[in-house]
Amino acid sequence: MTSNPDFFIVDAALSAAGIDLCTKHPRVNRLIRLTPQEQTTATTQNVEYLKTDEVGSTDLLQRIAKLTTSTYTLLYLSPKALILSYRCIDRLLQAAEATKAAMVYSDRYDGTAAHPVLDYQAGSLRDDFDFGELLLIRTDLLQKFAQEEHNYKYAGLYALRLFLSRHGDLYHLREMLYTSCETDNRKSGEKQFDYVAPHNRAVQLECEAACTAHLKAIGGYLAPDEYDALPAIDAADYPVTASVIIPVRNRVKTIADAIGSVLSQQTNFDYNIIVVDNHSDDGTTDAIAAFSKDPRIVHLVPSRKDLGIGGCWDWAIRDEHCGCYAVQLDSDDLYSGPDVLQRIVETFQTQKVAMVIGAYRMVNFQLQTLPPGLIDHKEWTDDNGRNNALRINGLGAPRAFRTDILRQIGFPNTSYGEDYALGLTISRRYRIGRIYDELYLCRRWEGNSDAALSIDKVNRNNAYKDMLRTIELTARCRRNAAWNHEVAEEELRAFFQEQLARWPEAAQRFTALETEVKTRELTTENGVLAAQYNPRRMVSTGAQLTKAALAERPCFLCGQNRPKAQMVLPTDRTLELLINPFPIVPQHLTLPTRHHRPQDLTALLPALFNLAERWPSFFLLYNGPRSGASAPDHAHLQAALRGYVPIEKDWTKYAGRLKKVYPLSSAEEYNLTEAGYSAEAGIYLLRDYACPAFVLIDESADKGCHLLQRLLALLPKDKGQSEPDLNLLVWQQAATTSKPAHTVAVLFPRKKHRPEVYFAQGAAQRIISPGAIDMGGLIITPRVEDFEALTAKEAAAILREVTLSDKEVAAIAKRLTDKPATAARTGKLGKNIIHYNECPNVAVGILTSEQVTFTLNKPYTAKGNAVEGVQHVVYRDGGILWQDNIYSELRFKPTQQDASFTLEDVTIGVDFHWERKEAQTFHGTLHLLVDEGKIVVINEVDAEEYLKSVISSEMRSTSSMELLKAHAVVSRSWLFYQMQARRNNPENAGSFFTFTRKESEYLRWYDRTDHALFDVCADDHCQRYQGITRQSSAAVVEAVETTRGCVLTYEDVLCDARFSKCCGGASEKFSTCWGDDDYPYLAPIRDSKDETLPDLTEEAQAEAWIAASPDAFCNTKDPRLIQQVLNDYDQETPDFYRWTATYQQAELADLIKQKSGIDFGVIKALIPVERGESGRIKRLRIVGTEKEMTIGKELEIRRLLSPTHLYSSAFTVSTSGEEVPQTFTLRGAGWGHGVGMCQIGAAVMSDKGYSYDTILTHYYKGANIKKIY
Repeated sequence: MTSNPDFFIVDAALSAAGIDLCTKHPRVNRLIRLTPQEQTTATTQNVEYLKTDEVGSTDLLQRIAKLTTSTYTLLYLSPKALILSYRCIDRLLQAAEATKAAMVYSDRYDGTAAHPVLDYQAGSLRDDFDFGELLLIRTDLLQKFAQEEHNYKYAGLYALRLFLSRHGDLYHLREMLYTSCETDNRKSGEKQFDYVAPHNRAVQLECEAACTAHLKAIGGYLAPDEYDALPAIDAADYPVTASVIIPVRNRVKTIADAIGSVLSQQTNFDYNIIVVDNHSDDGTTDAIAAFSKDPRIVHLVPSRKDLGIGGCWDWAIRDEHCGCYAVQLDSDDLYSGPDVLQRIVETFQTQKVAMVIGAYRMVNFQLQTLPPGLIDHKEWTDDNGRNNALRINGLGAPRAFRTDILRQIGFPNTSYGEDYALGLTISRRYRIGRIYDELYLCRRWEGNSDAALSIDKVNRNNAYKDMLRTIELTARCRRNAAWNHEVAEEELRAFFQEQLARWPEAAQRFTALETEVKTRELTTENGVLAAQYNPRRMVSTGAQLTKAALAERPCFLCGQNRPKAQMVLPTDRTLELLINPFPIVPQHLTLPTRHHRPQDLTALLPALFNLAERWPSFFLLYNGPRSGASAPDHAHLQAALRGYVPIEKDWTKYAGRLKKVYPLSSAEEYNLTEAGYSAEAGIYLLRDYACPAFVLIDESADKGCHLLQRLLALLPKDKGQSEPDLNLLVWQQAATTSKPAHTVAVLFPRKKHRPEVYFAQGAAQRIISPGAIDMGGLIITPRVEDFEALTAKEAAAILREVTLSDKEVAAIAKRLTDKPATAARTGKLGKNIIHYNECPNVAVGILTSEQVTFTLNKPYTAKGNAVEGVQHVVYRDGGILWQDNIYSELRFKPTQQDASFTLEDVTIGVDFHWERKEAQTFHGTLHLLVDEGKIVVINEVDAEEYLKSVISSEMRSTSSMELLKAHAVVSRSWLFYQMQARRNNPENAGSFFTFTRKESEYLRWYDRTDHALFDVCADDHCQRYQGITRQSSAAVVEAVETTRGCVLTYEDVLCDARFSKCCGGASEKFSTCWGDDDYPYLAPIRDSKDETLPDLTEEAQAEAWIAASPDAFCNTKDPRLIQQVLNDYDQETPDFYRWTATYQQAELADLIKQKSGIDFGVIKALIPVERGESGRIKRLRIVGTEKEMTIGKELEIRRLLSPTHLYSSAFTVSTSGEEVPQTFTLRGAGWGHGVGMCQIGAAVMSDKGYSYDTILTHYYKGANIKKIY
């Protein structure tokens, strides 16, 4: 590569001097002029043209990266006229070579005025950070960036410089190396709000996505559920509920208005106004004094004279008059109405937040609105607001704080950015509440300090906020690093010793294990148990477990309730390592979640197995919510030193007696092997032990805990329980000469919390409350009489009493592999929702064919070899022929994140009127299987990425945000329902349709949930998925990411969230279209504000309904709305709400014969026999001269009466002709089955201003939105 850079420049920027310097410059390799039109010839040597419409897009940067041939690439992506200064490019290159920086930028002239820029720092995350327009970039890094997946229309350059900052320095050369002519001559006070202007919304969404990705890459991202619990407030500690703080210096013109604005507030609580008069000398002090008779006015004059605005705030909040909440009002500004203070305090109390921020309107002194008008900062969302806050320069106004939190943190003593600093710091730990309605009038006038600033002042302000962001980003990265740290066993032991040295009381209890605690063996016919006399465990064993007792008992695992001497060591992201102050073994630890949440095994599974592998000297244990000694309701694991609990200590004796119950078939074994499990891996029954148990060998978090998830789905649990009752012990078994190291997990399925002897009276009572350690054979007895009296037989009987019986365990084991009878769809899928530690992959069936051609666009691996480029596979002799070998299956795995493959001739719209073939490109793994003499092509891809494609394929990217978010939740809910159904009952998959057939009746329904080899298919029979063939827009990405992990649930059960294009004014129930069961959340509704629905099961009312075209959300012909909602090929269907289809006699008779395989002869009549609640026909009588039969259900009717699919089965039939009808006219309503959400109706609701959650509860009655990862 040449050291002279290729220079890519917007053609409009080339002034006469610029052209001359750029084209003839000895240090320019090639000049590539970026033009909006195609240019085929160059007038000067080494000058080329590149057509581009979007200079900010990643598409342009990728094309530049592909074209450039030099070591460095010079970019000027601005239309501003450019003049290069003397030796400009030489100096940039010298700096680049000397520093090896990722990018070099310099100061410049704006016309004739010097325009210095700032040094870049880690917190320079603003997308409007001023680098200038001329950028010299290392080509190797530009090309590396281009290889990653980026699809930005506006934020390409922003994403690039964030990427560069992760791979090197962004070096500021403090020399004026060029001149660009500024075309935006607005004052700084106007420019600073560009990022909240509505016309910039799409740009801001892309910039937010790029910044969020950057924060994740550098470890600075804050998850939406990571907040500290707020400390309790004692109102008696404060003189009033709220104080409005007004720092002021020399604002005689405005201070009286500000105070009057506060005094007009109407509240149901006491408040005051603390005016901090910072030594005014213009009459402001007298203006304040005029209000002195009002007892609500507190006039403070600080004793210090070095206070800025932040210092004045700090002075006020530490004053004895300050209330529980401190609310901001600048001395220039006003509250918008008399209810502002009331709304702010109510937000504190209802949302449980540490800070509240409102929305404000820019006005002049006559209160006339100024651009950009209302500034609501809606870029702050619950999920991502505090991450996005690092990208923008403001948070909003008015700002209000909990005073106790403020006093802990304190204000920086500055007069700029002090509130922003507080907002960042608070958001790291606590929730911030938002009020998006106007609360505040920000008055702009010539006396404002920030109305018009010099470039030096703007730079100082921006540098200060960049510094604040650097401080905050550093703190976030350090905290995340501490949380994500995986404590090694050596650290654990060191921590343990240090804790004992600092906590004498706990140290004494561990010493007592040797001096006071006694142990004796209990020999049974099957092995040896043990009893431990441990009087200090009475606090757990004897704990009262009534709801009232649990409610009154402070959680001893929560940070605020722990002893001060108790140390904590974060580990594995969500856990905190503590020593157990009431130990059973010499090293006994507790690992609660950082935040209080219910005991939940699925959420703890990754850490459970990872810790067991990292700490080979310890075993890990989990007690279910009703299966521990004291049943605390705070999620936690425990770890204990190995060698003390009989089942682990004597494991080699039991290991040889295990009975394997899964996998038993070669197919099951193959699936486990493909997932990374060893040949010994599986689920076993523990034999010759005191009680029944399951044993899982070689389970691992890296393999998705497939074995345990499979078993958990079959364990019984009571109504209302989130998980089965169980105890679990896990450890890492050391390698032997015959076996490698592997995990052992022993699961005891429980049916009782405590044995009957616990509640007995007198000598028969035993205070024994079995937890995992007891179930493992070490029976804890806090009373000496129990320790001495307990027999081996009695101990074994206690363990057997609290676990499932041998018969019950054997039945569960049988279900691990047995094919159950076809079950009714109850909607109680596994009776629980599976929670995921991170987003899982979904298996999508793309196509089935005897031969497949595809292109691997980046390197993949298959059968241990690297492979790339065009591939061709053919079905041959029961297998897949590829590269002269035949395989039973093939899996092509990507070697890098942005790798993709392209499939030729993928059919979309199968059996629908828009059916066609096209080439499609996908991310993720390509999996090929053989089924029924053909090759099945499956794409295994991240579920969230799948949803981005689905939403883009199902809807236009220009759809409104609320519609896109609603669709994201619905699509995700439906997807995860299918995934869980297939994983819980894989042997029940494959029944794509179900039917009932009699001589005179044929009812058939197609259940798209029942795929055998994959979770969902890629076409409309499931959800339309086209990979990355069509670029996902920023709006779709935002909708999916905003609702990430959110699904619909009904009574804590995952919803089978169906949807269709247009319900026709009324939605349908499940049983009309599929099985005979119905779900409450899919109850039929009228699609309008008026929810009164006539009885459309009655024929006369159905006919009137279909003929009348009544008002409904989905009754629209608005092309603007329809074009936003539907993709081009969907718009090939012009009729959504009401439609007509006409058939001639011969045409209809041939169609029915062709589709049904039955010759009805001449068709005499089509008679609706049974309709559903939306008027859709469930059973239709076909009367012919040769045959008469009733057919159903909904889709079968649509299939038989159309060459593709009839729009819906909600139709009436009219005929013309004499005795034998010659013409059949079907007049119908809606498009699709009509169950669940109506897409057209949802689009109209969104257009009318309904929020996505309101849309969802309209269509899915009684459903709730729940986050599962």
